[in-house]
Amino acid sequence: MMNFSFPQRMKELRIKHQLTQKEAAKALGIGQTTIANYENGTRVPDLEKTAEIAELFGVSVDYLIGREGYSAAAEKKDSPAQETAEYAFEDYMKALVDGDKKTVRKIILSFLRQGIPSATIYKDYIERSLVVTGELWEKGELPIWKEHFISEISMENMSLIKRRKFKEAENSRPILAVVPGAEQHSIGIRMISDMLESHGYNVIFLGSGIPADNILQAIEANKPRAVLISVTMPYHTDSAKMLIQTIKQRFGTKSPTLMIGGNALQYLQNPAVETGADLYCADLEGVIRNLNRI
Repeated sequence: MMNFSFPQRMKELRIKHQLTQKEAAKALGIGQTTIANYENGTRVPDLEKTAEIAELFGVSVDYLIGREGYSAAAEKKDSPAQETAEYAFEDYMKALVDGDKKTVRKIILSFLRQGIPSATIYKDYIERSLVVTGELWEKGELPIWKEHFISEISMENMSLIKRRKFKEAENSRPILAVVPGAEQHSIGIRMISDMLESHGYNVIFLGSGIPADNILQAIEANKPRAVLISVTMPYHTDSAKMLIQTIKQRFGTKSPTLMIGGNALQYLQNPAVETGADLYCADLEGVIRNLNRI
């Protein structure tokens, strides 16, 4: 049974995050009257909706329903996901390396049931596991077929996570997400795209293997406010530079804002300047921060 403190905490969290009842309702995919009923205690959400509310406000389900105090909730929020989740990162990584898709899926579903935020699952498990996978492959400890298999498992589970109810797109002008040239590593930009959608952005994910002329056609047809370009392998940085130059030459002053990121750029002194992009974004927070400025 829902704790009596839920209505009060629901209202306090909504006000703390500077959301109106209408805005909170839109984010959760429900009506404004439902939010009002939650806050006055005449109606309670089911378990799935409770988890969505907890994720929206960045707290645990236990805190939301009054089973723990704020200090405990904050401590959990500040801790690495593997310290609060049922499964440690090592369990997740072992299942991936073993090719045990069933266990990987079980772990992801466990996280979703616990209400662990999608961004945490992406960053602390999926993204981290892909970095480790790349390191194992570079050391010769993992064959290429297994690296590809792990990538496929990761993308399957990203689709599973994406089934969570996302905010309705609030921006009429979309954002294009691509990887340049022959770069094939698109999971990172796909994660960014998924999380942008969860924040209400309209994203057109083009992925990899798209010829430059087709990217120009997509820009012409969709008139995006920004193009996100991701480079994972350093030897594809030149392809990114060429794509950026091509877009600017084609659209001139009407060119969308070109934002670049990816592991290949982390050691450059000034990635935006060195690639010709308008902005460099190291992570999701950087992308959102810069999108809010343009």
